[in-house]
Amino acid sequence: MNNTMRNRSPRQSRPSVDRIQEEIVMIEKRLRELGPDGDCGYENAMIRFYERQLGLRRQQLVAAD
Repeated sequence: MNNTMRNRSPRQSRPSVDRIQEEIVMIEKRLRELGPDGDCGYENAMIRFYERQLGLRRQQLVAAD
């Protein structure tokens, strides 16, 4: 781990509200592109992954307020 990473305060390492909102928009767009049902196992796994990530980002957004 480099010195920059070690010297950051917890506040600096948290993403900003704007960044979280951007990530939510990107994840929602990707989910729309994939559709509600994946065509294969890979797409189904990606849908589950994006849904989990979307939930995490929404939790971060609530915690940031």
